[in-house]
Amino acid sequence: MHEVAETSAITSHSTLFLATQETQPQAILIEDMEQTKAVSLSYIFITFLKAGCLGFGGFMSLISVVESMIVKKRQLLTAEEMLDGISLASLLPGPQAVNVVAYTGNKLKGTSGAIAASIAVVLPSFLLMTLLSYLYGKYGDIPEVKRFFSGFVPAVAAVIISVAYRMAKQNVKGRIEVVLVLLAIAGLILIPKEFRLYITFLLVILFGLIGYFFFLDRKALSMAPKIARPKFPIITTGSALLMVALLIIGLYLPVNDPKTLFNLVKTFSGLSVMLFGGGYVIIPIMQHHVVEVFQWLTHQAFKDGIAFSQVMPGPILIASAFIGFQVKGFIGALLSTIAIFTPPAILMVIASKAMEYFKKSITAKAIMRGIRCGVIGMIFFAAWELAKMADYSSVSAIWPSLLIFSAALFALIKYNVDVVYIIPTAGLIGYFLYP
Repeated sequence: MHEVAETSAITSHSTLFLATQETQPQAILIEDMEQTKAVSLSYIFITFLKAGCLGFGGFMSLISVVESMIVKKRQLLTAEEMLDGISLASLLPGPQAVNVVAYTGNKLKGTSGAIAASIAVVLPSFLLMTLLSYLYGKYGDIPEVKRFFSGFVPAVAAVIISVAYRMAKQNVKGRIEVVLVLLAIAGLILIPKEFRLYITFLLVILFGLIGYFFFLDRKALSMAPKIARPKFPIITTGSALLMVALLIIGLYLPVNDPKTLFNLVKTFSGLSVMLFGGGYVIIPIMQHHVVEVFQWLTHQAFKDGIAFSQVMPGPILIASAFIGFQVKGFIGALLSTIAIFTPPAILMVIASKAMEYFKKSITAKAIMRGIRCGVIGMIFFAAWELAKMADYSSVSAIWPSLLIFSAALFALIKYNVDVVYIIPTAGLIGYFLYP
């Protein structure tokens, strides 16, 4: 018995010793694998289904809901990991919100988690958009829909600010970081609106370079021992690049009959890998193909589809479901939605695997430190932009917006009220208070 106890004690001390040495990444990897196994696919699906129902207001609002559920409530990922996902999504094509969701699902349970999370988060907006597409085809425009969602805007702005505040507390540790966050906000405010949506990619690169020059510990870099890194996914990365090239080429191939399911899929999948900087960037390109090239919709119908997508929970590119429905009914809506979201999600999962190759590098950590400051600034700016979308047309419209925003922000920061209760309550209050 004593020998067994001694052996157990020696093993425990050895394990603790190893965990503090150069094998620490392996211990962390084992811990991550155990955490991944502990998260079920059903939990991922239900959690992101809730997020998909609450993600009103575009990219950052949806990500804020996800962060509240995954990072704040369950602590399944760190705020740093979430910021890494947002940073990576800013560098890749496609709808950024769904890309971050795919990244999060992949971190929680691999490829199956990415698939479950992506489907779940898009499903609510897809079903709602399909219903509205049917009603639109039957009755025309539905202005009452916009009024119903008016109360969500100030509440979502409060959610975004609370997330940015929480991330800043955890990641902004010194004066340089504070200055970088303020520079990101100021830069986005000063950049003309017509160029702002195109600048996200360059802004992330810029803050990465700043992080390299300001945060790189060159002495630690020279003394750092070589660490074991995961193998760089050459084959999958090459396959992803080939897929992107084929989809872009396919987009411009001529077709005999534009109103086919194949052409719908070909068009939306090609557009998906050309999108950088958010869903609004691709609207003019999408309009060119949908209205002018293939004549699927009139200019007015296309504008109505975009308007509907702006009051939907989830990403603005759910407008693809509206377009697909007008061309080929429900199956057209389904295939168009799959085509616009799937290729970028695949790229995101592959890029996140490639990112693990570089992440343990001291240089990469310095670069990511700078990028995180820029991303936090972007999140604060997103809250400001969303807050401006509230109804300020009259005094009777201003006070409900201020009331909802203040109450939501107070409840989120002071009492940590779950976002699941904040947004629906705000919508209900707004429905009765707005003129």
